[in-house]
Amino acid sequence: MASSTEDLRATIESTVTQFLSGPARALAANDASVYLAALTEDCEHHLRPLAFVAANPPLKSVKSNEEQKAQLEAAFVTTEEFKHVNIRELVIDLEKRKASVLAEHHTKIIGAEANTLEITWFFDFTEDGKRISRVSEFIDTATAEKRLADMKRQGFLTNKG
Repeated sequence: MASSTEDLRATIESTVTQFLSGPARALAANDASVYLAALTEDCEHHLRPLAFVAANPPLKSVKSNEEQKAQLEAAFVTTEEFKHVNIRELVIDLEKRKASVLAEHHTKIIGAEANTLEITWFFDFTEDGKRISRVSEFIDTATAEKRLADMKRQGFLTNKG
């Protein structure tokens, strides 16, 4: 019989996996709301480093679910495939209902070479671990700059991203 601690750990790990696979599932379904399934309604998305955000308008350092959904929908136009995500490290703090993840996101932009973007994620969870209440992502800016340039060539982030 699994303990409640083991159950909570498994739930949080499943929620993280669901979230990280969200862009691929959303693109396959052509429905960006699929990406939001693991999030609370009032979840905030924080993007770092701030210098990267400031250098790449109209990216925002804090977004609502609806803003995140709109950005993902805009990205669908330029994205051939969200290939897969490799979770390299996952650390879960059951007491604080938090997790951190080092992940590699493999993506193919239309007309560009596939690339791998490393992101360190920090998540806050609801008490039961089934939903994420806060997302913070720290991105590999070198690869992100290249990916944004590829996407801009396809019309992404030119006026509303």
